[in-house]
Amino acid sequence: MLAFLDDPKILHGIYVLGTLTLFFIGLYGLLAKRHLLKVLISIAVMELSVYLLFVGLATSPGETAPILSDGLTEFAGMADPVPQALTLTAIVIGLAVLALGVSLAVQYHRLTGKADIARMTELKEL
Repeated sequence: MLAFLDDPKILHGIYVLGTLTLFFIGLYGLLAKRHLLKVLISIAVMELSVYLLFVGLATSPGETAPILSDGLTEFAGMADPVPQALTLTAIVIGLAVLALGVSLAVQYHRLTGKADIARMTELKEL
């Protein structure tokens, strides 16, 4: 009944629709929310949706991990490891930037007592 889901074009369409949905949820949070931490989390959701898109479109059904084991001698029918490695690197960098942003937001809140973006007016007075 659901055999049509094995078609790579259908799977890639599902990946694209799912990641677009996540991206627009993050975009809504970025545009609609005014709390600094909610904005940072929305940016992280948008970023992770792009990572999911890269990994989802880089693989096809039936491909295995690119590891030569169990008597295998050639890389036939295996997924390309480069997009996965680059995505893993981007995730680490993105989490480090998010941690820096959250720590700066916490310190800003401790100093000024403000977390609302609309009330951040310190630089307007200069």
